[in-house]
Amino acid sequence: MSPKDKILTRKIKNQFKLIQENIEAMQRDVHGLEYNEWKIEVDGLWSDILGHINQMSPETQHRSLNMIRESWTTYITHYNPLNT
Repeated sequence: MSPKDKILTRKIKNQFKLIQENIEAMQRDVHGLEYNEWKIEVDGLWSDILGHINQMSPETQHRSLNMIRESWTTYITHYNPLNT
């Protein structure tokens, strides 16, 4: 793995942890005042993650996509960020 891929992988892992924390908060307080802010932040984090993956070598892209696949699929199914 190249140094660039290592840095991007670390960024993805850190952002992925933030996503998981925010989703937990969103699930606890669906009708709360901060729900929209959490969703906006999570949408931005997903966008950043996908941008980082786009900059990686093909092999590292594949590993990173596998790492986020389940959570990303669940997120777009339940929170539909594409229609916001």
